[in-house]
Amino acid sequence: MRARQRIASVVLLGVSLLLAACQIDDSGPVRSVWRPADAKYSRTDVVYVTDREPDAKAAGGYGWHWADAASCGTALALIPPAKIWGEDAWGYVDHTSPQPCAAKSGPLGGAIALIQAQAKARNCNSVFLFVHGFHTGFDGAVLRAAQLAHDAQTGCANATYSWSSEVELGRYATDIEHSQYSEPLLAEFLHELAESGLQVKILSHSMGSRMVLSTLSAMARGRDAVKPGFIDELVLTASDIGIEQNNDDFAHLLHDATPYVRRTTIYASGGDAVLAISRSAHGGVPRLGREPEADLRYRADDKTHIVDVIDASGPPADILDHSYFAMSYEAVADMSLALAGVPTAQRLTAIDGWKPTLTCADACGNDPRYQLAVGEGRHPRLISRILVHIVPLIPFVQ
Repeated sequence: MRARQRIASVVLLGVSLLLAACQIDDSGPVRSVWRPADAKYSRTDVVYVTDREPDAKAAGGYGWHWADAASCGTALALIPPAKIWGEDAWGYVDHTSPQPCAAKSGPLGGAIALIQAQAKARNCNSVFLFVHGFHTGFDGAVLRAAQLAHDAQTGCANATYSWSSEVELGRYATDIEHSQYSEPLLAEFLHELAESGLQVKILSHSMGSRMVLSTLSAMARGRDAVKPGFIDELVLTASDIGIEQNNDDFAHLLHDATPYVRRTTIYASGGDAVLAISRSAHGGVPRLGREPEADLRYRADDKTHIVDVIDASGPPADILDHSYFAMSYEAVADMSLALAGVPTAQRLTAIDGWKPTLTCADACGNDPRYQLAVGEGRHPRLISRILVHIVPLIPFVQ
């Protein structure tokens, strides 16, 4: 018994040291997945809504603590091009410009006005909204929103909702609490976006996907009517949501969100080591973002709400393959087309200069299983492939 306890302690220590040493999520260095000929930094203004406490010493001006109040404004993000050998550049928030959140139109009317002004200046009428996950600071949220908007060529207004995640690997439970505290403010933001007349496109990551769907579920049961179909595209990446066979949380949340969303795209990777750890932390309940084959049961095409499933297990990204959605050019290229409303079947062939972004796991017949098109020699990192097998064993070593 003591020998097995020592083995468990060694394994847990090794995993903890590895996690402490690597970039899991959006709080680490952010770069483009593309490299233009001039290798210049991109400059992107991002409208933000956050429930973090203002902190002049923190990157971007907002810290880790929950403020129980909204702050709004714009942030200028500078994102370097894809890294080549010998470079060590990363993105940074040049400055933030806080603005009042409230206006006559609502508690977040000031933020909505900033988004509308961005859209009008670019002669368009849509907004790309990024909602981050666990272990992400305010600056990480802004930078990732800017990088995705630039790399995926979203083309209109850009925004992020930054809830008060703490950038501490050991504070997972605390982040779950803070994400729940933040849902009423996110609900107000989505309400006002629905009323704005803007075309809304949302990309959420990890715990952020749980927040978005939980918020939409609550809105479906709310007293005030919300405009149906106001979300044109909802992209769920590496989602930390339970999909237990006989107690399926995601199935309920997806059902509740259906009236508000035209199309949902699920990206899942069997090599996601962070979600392997989350599964262990949730008593063995599988997570949506790590089960590409199991997720196929959610596919739908009823014209009012389409659900697509993409296997993102192929390309390499960060050391734990949890941030492939932004660090893999294969994923970014496909998400660009998904956010633009291009159907999955069309992404199997070249489009307007884009190479095919999807292939079929089997023959592309009547029931195709889509996966990211990955170049030869591109594989997930060895560490993530080892961890997804080791982590599930840890709770059983007593």
